[in-house]
Amino acid sequence: MKIAVICTGTELLKGSAVNTNMAFLGRELCAAGIPAVLELTVGDHPSEIVSALSFALRSADTVILSGGLGPTDDDLTLDVAARFFGVELVEDKVLRNKILWFWKCRHQGPCPKAQFRQARVPVNGSYIPNPVGSASGLEFSAEFDSVLRRIYLLPGPPREFEPMVKNELMPRLRGIAENKVFTSGFMVFAGESSVFPPIKKLLADSVVEVACAAGAGGVRMFFSGSNDEAVESAVKKAYDSVEYLKLPVGKFDVCEELLDILAKKSLHLGCAESCTGGMVADKIVALPGASKVFNGGIIAYANEVKKAQLGVSEEILSSVGAVSEECAAAMARGCCEHLKCECAVATTGIAGPDGGTAEKPVGLVYIAAVCNEKCVVRELRAYGDRRAVRERASAMALQLMYEVLTEQDV
Repeated sequence: MKIAVICTGTELLKGSAVNTNMAFLGRELCAAGIPAVLELTVGDHPSEIVSALSFALRSADTVILSGGLGPTDDDLTLDVAARFFGVELVEDKVLRNKILWFWKCRHQGPCPKAQFRQARVPVNGSYIPNPVGSASGLEFSAEFDSVLRRIYLLPGPPREFEPMVKNELMPRLRGIAENKVFTSGFMVFAGESSVFPPIKKLLADSVVEVACAAGAGGVRMFFSGSNDEAVESAVKKAYDSVEYLKLPVGKFDVCEELLDILAKKSLHLGCAESCTGGMVADKIVALPGASKVFNGGIIAYANEVKKAQLGVSEEILSSVGAVSEECAAAMARGCCEHLKCECAVATTGIAGPDGGTAEKPVGLVYIAAVCNEKCVVRELRAYGDRRAVRERASAMALQLMYEVLTEQDV
C-alpha cells in the first residue's frame, strides 16, 4: 500500500491556518508502518484538486483527502473527486437524518437545503462516522489507469479529523496494509550536526533508513525498515552511541516524559517566566493529565512583579540585573514557595530585537530548574528572531527540568 495525502483549503496556502492535520496523520501512519509517500496542499478550486489527484495517483494506490466536505460553495472536494473517478453520488437516509438532528440541536427553524449536500455518498461507497461534526467521512474504490484505487475523504477541522483518523481510518488501513515499514527512534537534546552525521556513519552498512527532524528542542532520530529486528538493532546501536541527554527509545516529547516522572515521584511543578511569557506553561498544559502535577505559572515580566510575586530581592536586581543566574535561581525558588510546589523552572533573558548590550546581547537567557533543595542554572545564547529565542528558551527549560528530575539524588 502506497498512501498519498491531499489537504485542501485555501486558508492553508495563505498562512491563516496551520496544517496540523498532516502532522497528526503522518504520525499515525508512521506508527502503523504505512507512512505516506506524498503530501500535497491545494486551494479550494476544482482544477487544483484535479491536478493534485492526477499527480498523487502516479505514486500511490490509496489517497486520503482532508477538507472541503461542508455545505458551503467552496466545499468542493467530494464533487470534484466523484467527477474525477466517474462515480455517482446518492443521498444516504441515515446521513440525512443525522444532519437534521445535528441542525435542530444547534439552530431554530428549518434546515437549509445546502446542509444536505453532506448526506451524499458515492455509489458502492460508504460513509465514515463523525460523532462531533455534521460532515461524515467517505470511502470508495475506483479504477484509474487500470489500477484499483482506494479513496478516503475526511472533514478538515482538526477536532473532527483527529478522532476520525484514530478511531475509524487507521483500523481500516491497518486491516488491508501489506509490506509494512517498521519505524522507531528517540529524541536527543543536541544539534543536528552533532548527532546525525555520526549515526549515519555508524549505520552506513545497515539496510535501515535513517532520518532526522531538528527543532528548537533538539533532534528526533527515526529508523525505518521492512525488518523489525533490524530496526530495533539499529536503534539500540545508535542510542548507545549518543552521549548527549536523550529520551528513552520510542519517546519524542519531553513534556510527556516530564509529567510522567513528576507523577511517579509525587512531585508538583510550577513555572516562573519572564522572556518566554507563558510558553513553557502552555506546552505543559497542552497535555492531558497536566493538572495532576502542574500547580501553575507566574509571568513575571516586569521587575516589580519579580519582586512582588516571586520574592526576587532588590539587591539582585540592582547589582546583577534581571537577566542573570542569580535572578533565574531566585525566580525558581520563589515560584516553589508561592505556588506550593517542589519543582519549578524559571526563564529570564533578552528576546530582542532591542534591549541587548555588549555584556548582555539579544538571545542571552538564563534558565533555572529547582527540585527540592537542588537548583541548576544554565546560560543560553540563542539566535534568531524574538520568537525563535523564546521557543529555544522554552525548550531548554523543559530539558533542564527533565535532566534534574532524572538524576539519581532527586
